[in-house]
Amino acid sequence: MLKIQKMLVCAMARLDEVTVMNLVKQGLQMGINPYVLLEEIRLGTDRVGELYSKGEYFLSDLIMASEIFKDVLTLVNQDRVVNAIASYPTVVFGTVAEDIHDIGKNITTGIMRYNGFDICDLGVNVQGEQFIEAVKLHNSRVVCLTGLITEAFDSMKNTITHLEETGLRSQTTVIIGGLVNESVRKYTGADYWATDCTKVIELCRNIFAPNKRRIQSS
Repeated sequence: MLKIQKMLVCAMARLDEVTVMNLVKQGLQMGINPYVLLEEIRLGTDRVGELYSKGEYFLSDLIMASEIFKDVLTLVNQDRVVNAIASYPTVVFGTVAEDIHDIGKNITTGIMRYNGFDICDLGVNVQGEQFIEAVKLHNSRVVCLTGLITEAFDSMKNTITHLEETGLRSQTTVIIGGLVNESVRKYTGADYWATDCTKVIELCRNIFAPNKRRIQSS
């Protein structure tokens, strides 16, 4: 099993879609937890991002990695057989204004949906007003702002300011992701920061724990 997982990371880093899909199918047949397979895919995409930062990969390669992940997620969800899933309140997601990078967002929202989260994905270059509208529409308690360029930090800060000005800040938890750290969190006024989907899922589960309910899957 470990061999398949290691091969999966390498194949994803090479953007070898055929091998990735075959390995995922083999892993599912062997009974490997689908979430484990998705985590290996995520690690592979992290390597793609590193190569992009070094100038060895291009924007088209990032898009390719995102598309491969979507195909894997579709395959995993088709294979998934469960009696019940966790149902959580809607989490609002979006890449903030001035930024169009979305591979990390797409991976995180994909894995969160697999884990039973309801996601409102606003896309990229999202203005503060759009986040406000989504929070009001879905009565959301968690807002996730992502960005991979320094200009995104001001956009995150402005969005949080919009939440304060509209009286929504006290009832929402803001998580920022992407190229962030504790200093960026303090600058923007966010509650938490995360650089991987596992941390985001953990944070959201803790936030929603008192209100979590169970429903039967269709």
